Amino acid sequence: MFAMMVRNPTQWMFVLTGATLAYLVLPPFFFILHTSLVIDRGLQAGSFTVQHFMNIVESLGDIKSLLANSMIFSVGSAGIAICYGTTLAWLAERSNAPFRTLAYITAYISFAIPGIIKVVGWIMLLGPKAGILNALVMPYTGAPLLNIFSMQGMILVESFLWIPIVFLLMSTPFRAMDPALEEAATTAGSTGWQVFRKVTFPLALPSVLAVLILTFIRSLEAFEIPALIGIPAGVEVLTTKIYLQIRGGLIPKYGEASAYSIILIVMVALGLMPYYRITSKTYKYTTISGKAYRPHRIELGRWRWLGGVLMLVLPLLQIFPIAAITWSSLLPFAQAPSWKALSMVSFNNYRTAFADSSIVGSVFNSLTVSVTSATVAIIITFFAAWLIVRASIKARWVLDQMAMLPLVFPGIVMGIAILKMYLMLPIPVYGTIWILVLAFIARYLPYGIRFSHSALLSLHKELEEGAMVSGASWFQMMRQVVVPLIMPALLAGWIYIFLITFRELSIALLLYSPGSQVVAVKIWELWDNGHVGELAAFSLVIAMGTVVVGSIFLKLAQRHGLQD
Repeated sequence: MFAMMVRNPTQWMFVLTGATLAYLVLPPFFFILHTSLVIDRGLQAGSFTVQHFMNIVESLGDIKSLLANSMIFSVGSAGIAICYGTTLAWLAERSNAPFRTLAYITAYISFAIPGIIKVVGWIMLLGPKAGILNALVMPYTGAPLLNIFSMQGMILVESFLWIPIVFLLMSTPFRAMDPALEEAATTAGSTGWQVFRKVTFPLALPSVLAVLILTFIRSLEAFEIPALIGIPAGVEVLTTKIYLQIRGGLIPKYGEASAYSIILIVMVALGLMPYYRITSKTYKYTTISGKAYRPHRIELGRWRWLGGVLMLVLPLLQIFPIAAITWSSLLPFAQAPSWKALSMVSFNNYRTAFADSSIVGSVFNSLTVSVTSATVAIIITFFAAWLIVRASIKARWVLDQMAMLPLVFPGIVMGIAILKMYLMLPIPVYGTIWILVLAFIARYLPYGIRFSHSALLSLHKELEEGAMVSGASWFQMMRQVVVPLIMPALLAGWIYIFLITFRELSIALLLYSPGSQVVAVKIWELWDNGHVGELAAFSLVIAMGTVVVGSIFLKLAQRHGLQD
């Protein structure tokens, strides 16, 4: 067999890669569908049924409320994020507003900080009674600035998390837009507003719509904010309903949780269809060609410093929750800043937190899970991408389709699918950290394939052909030519997957067992048990560590143009 692989490595690599992808992505889809269509327990367990879907239909008021809440939450947060993030992107790329570099640095760093930490920080700021900002304004206004435990609070905090990402995504089309088109409109007598409305915005519209749909879909899949803010507020969305079906009672309702999961998968898939349609036709809006052009920034005049203030809001949105966590980490209990509170400042929470073996263990678990997941995902997707780009095998498109399939799986749904899969298969990973590794690899294959695919497209095949003509074997060509040349992109993809697996909560919350908690789950447990001081101290240290890793990703992106 080994001799055959050496003689025809491409064919065997296709078979092995295809089998690996099929194992990772197809069974979860089968098990989530199977569980939604069979009886959970009792004498008829395993028999076909549509009762789980009937139960959802019969509770018509509940499903209407769930769908309405999910849509309001997703549309509201996506709308705010796209409006403000796009405005910041235009200011950063097309105007002379100050603080552009600070905004970019902050946006990249914000990506590195786990979402649950930022959500906890905003709760510490805007909690109705003990929130720092509310406690400071209530003596003057008699009412809280904002009760975060509401739909409005959920939408606002979710939009805060997405504004930096929208800013980064929208910066590229504004950076790539030929200013000659705007200059021609100005020469023809158009005002600045007319130029923006009739030239700039129509050219950026495909990107705006694509990012809007993407933000909507990811908000639809969001779990941290609906769980930490929505559940206490009595506002349920689909993701929290699925979670409560599994963890909300003594007996898990796998059937109904899977039925709700199918509904969520369909909603995500319907959202992805227009997204792919829009992104596949962006060539119609191309403004850069072989003709040289000179970037030009619009002079804002007296509005320049207003633009700078708007740019500063982005770093402030990241600083505020971290500042709240820092303050809480130094106090024995949550309270607003005051002279009395200053007298209580100490580092006791740090000593208590890191004396807890389960907290320290969660860090080692997270590092093991994230390093392994990122490494395996990048290796698999590298070979899959090479076969897609270079191989002459007709069926190579199947690899791309399988690698992208997990995009329709929200994290909470992937958690249930993997849980049921390894409860039924005789593979001893349930109750260990390795079930998390398998879930994360499957969930984040699409991100790895995009990094590898883009890098390989930029590498001319003549380099590979030259190595083979010079006598190198296929394996030598891959090891000594291809991998070194695209290593920056592979490393950036590795860091990206490492960061998103390190911060992932929804999958880990369904799959962890005692002793296999990861960082996000441990923060959840500390919050759930009311250990606010230890949570704040632990969260701050974790945030600092992930920021360091995020800074490395930023340097790679800037050096190799990967931010595009």
